[in-house]
Amino acid sequence: VKKHKDLYIWFCKAPNGPSLKFHCVNVHTMDELKMTGNCLAGSRPFLYFSSEFDDHPHWQLTKEVFTHVFNTPKEHRKSKPFIDHILCFYLVDGRVWFRNYQIVEQVNSAKKKEQ
Repeated sequence: VKKHKDLYIWFCKAPNGPSLKFHCVNVHTMDELKMTGNCLAGSRPFLYFSSEFDDHPHWQLTKEVFTHVFNTPKEHRKSKPFIDHILCFYLVDGRVWFRNYQIVEQVNSAKKKEQ
């Protein structure tokens, strides 16, 4: 770990904690992966956690903090009534892996011809 060269990300459950500090190892941008599209402003994510998050108390706490940070509050005035992306959290070899998937509705070819 080199000082001033590593990327850390903090998560906390406001206002009274707890807080989590993660060392980011692999970061890939959307441009780097050549992915198009973006989730709409105000859209709600669907959160998915692998089953390993329920195995130990510290991973259960991590799941709770992630849910608090990434989830949109119910009946929030600026939230939209649809879900257009999925945030997935996996535990592999003691590390948390995060993936963002966009949900794209495919138009049936028969419906396309009608329009």
